[in-house]
Amino acid sequence: MKALKHFWLDKTNEIVESSKSILNTNSIYTITDSKGIIEYANDNFCKILDCNVNTIIGERHELMNSEFQSIEENENLWSTLKEGEEWRGVLTDKLKNGESISLKTTIFPIKYGNQNKFKFLSIYEDISKCMTLNQKIDKDEALYKFIYKSIKIGIIIVTDDNGSIIKWNEGAEKAFGYSEFEILGQHFSVLMIEKYKNSKISDLLGLLKRYKTVKKSEVLELKCLNKQGEEFSVELIVNKWDIEGKRYTILKMLDITKRVTFQNKLKQKTKELELFFYRSAHDLNAPFSSAQGLINLIKEEESIEKIQILIEMLEKTINHAKVFSDGLSNASLISKLSNELKIIDFPSLVDNVLKMLKRESKFENIKFNVDIENCHSFKSNPDLLLVVFKNLIQNAIKYSYVQSECHAPFIDIKVTSSDNEVVILIGDNGKGIAKKELNKIFKLYYRTEAEHCLGTNGLGLYIVKNIVESLNGKIKVESEINKGACFVIKIPRTI
Repeated sequence: MKALKHFWLDKTNEIVESSKSILNTNSIYTITDSKGIIEYANDNFCKILDCNVNTIIGERHELMNSEFQSIEENENLWSTLKEGEEWRGVLTDKLKNGESISLKTTIFPIKYGNQNKFKFLSIYEDISKCMTLNQKIDKDEALYKFIYKSIKIGIIIVTDDNGSIIKWNEGAEKAFGYSEFEILGQHFSVLMIEKYKNSKISDLLGLLKRYKTVKKSEVLELKCLNKQGEEFSVELIVNKWDIEGKRYTILKMLDITKRVTFQNKLKQKTKELELFFYRSAHDLNAPFSSAQGLINLIKEEESIEKIQILIEMLEKTINHAKVFSDGLSNASLISKLSNELKIIDFPSLVDNVLKMLKRESKFENIKFNVDIENCHSFKSNPDLLLVVFKNLIQNAIKYSYVQSECHAPFIDIKVTSSDNEVVILIGDNGKGIAKKELNKIFKLYYRTEAEHCLGTNGLGLYIVKNIVESLNGKIKVESEINKGACFVIKIPRTI
């Protein structure tokens, strides 16, 4: 409708001719001057109000000053228009035959001339039928209580027999994001995903019947669409009602997005647990078998030099088993300690981690840039955070490049705090992670191509991600091959 402003000229007849070329034949509209005097009304408007255009031109626009609206509503309408702002709402009046009329109205104030003068283009949609049905429902005390009083949560939508929305509750408004003005008179399928866009009430009832046959349930699960275009899952019950010979449909919904997310996460965790048990048995058995074989060889070997070589191989095998054992131990900490909260001394925690990793190869040639700000009162679990820092810093050391004339390896460790969260950043200028692997590195037992060569167990980053999520936090990574990687963790404050 903003395009109308380009056609708005000083003379009313020119305004009308320009407007006609834009508004379609089904439109209902009027044009008034700044005082609400009608300068033009199209045939559709005259037909709805049962009036003659010649008798209303030059007269005051009754709908814009209706006695059936409160003084406050009329004052709000005119104060909005005088500010040059668009007004939207429902205007009501009585026809000559005594029937009520309700028009969903949008009024555009259009400035014209060199002075601060306005004319008003009002575009209407007749929702009298919806409003009448709405009032009938309110009069039915039993149904009203059933819809609005007995259900404290959930989504309630009432439609006529054609599926047009005539009433809905606060839960529906919050879930879908539309105001009552926007949704009143719209077909219910506007709230459905594309698959159900052209559905009728009978289609929903048929779908519910088939769903009941398959799942033995009176409740249908489907996806809806909010105003922002986001999908969410609901459980739906459809009921038919009769009031004064009129049929209505009540759509009762419950947003189950969180439940579906939890169920999907539970399925994923079950799969991970099954894989964890299988791989744990395999990965523990492998070093034990190797160690037993090496011990048998040592017993039979007479050469001191060969025995020494076998002992070195045995040490490597034991260390490999210890790394895996540490991973299992860290994994077991998550559920046990996630709720044990203490004030975190980040400088001390980072210092302890660096001392623990001091014997790592390449450690001495790496510059550690530690920056910790305003984190004195943050509460969390120190043991879990220790595991997070150790894993990420150890990885940064492991995948760093050797110091040379052209390269000075470094690892940045930064912790900052705000009123709502603590942000942990651990970055480096090492080998980096390939783009194709960035969305896989947190999966259970996933190892990058580089990690296969180093003999890692694929548990570290999986454990880190699970610890962060157990603390209601989030972790993300950015990386580029040969330029390094940067892990960013955000953990909300618990109190």
